[in-house]
Amino acid sequence: MTPEIEAAAGRVADVIMFENWLRFYFISEEGDTLFIRLPEKAMEQIRQRCQSYYDLAAMLNNEEIGHQRSLKAVCMFISGGGGGTLLPDAVLADVFDSPKFQLELQLFTHWLQSHEEKLDERFMEFFEWQKAFALWKDTDEVKNYINAAKTVP
Repeated sequence: MTPEIEAAAGRVADVIMFENWLRFYFISEEGDTLFIRLPEKAMEQIRQRCQSYYDLAAMLNNEEIGHQRSLKAVCMFISGGGGGTLLPDAVLADVFDSPKFQLELQLFTHWLQSHEEKLDERFMEFFEWQKAFALWKDTDEVKNYINAAKTVP
């Protein structure tokens, strides 16, 4: 895997993590429909603290949300259609197919599911999620899993 693909895989995984963070803390159930509802104060804090993700937050704010809408917004943002960092389609396809990205996504999904109760105890800023995820990945158990996954052909 080229260094360009490896770096892009990390950036794409962070975008997915941010979108999950939005859904985790700002989802609103209205009847049978889910929306992302970001108060003005939250949008301002995102602008100040997570500026590179602000356009994604703005794109999803007050929108009906579901798996397809989330996926579409993330892909648009990543490809530059939503104000995100432009990645050529060929690079994007290589990122999604890369073992690094697949492993990172698998780890994040596991972390989110296994820490949901803790994450729900109090609101955490996005950088706190990133830090908590990084600390979890730095545990011996997870490092051993990552190393074992890297040796699988």
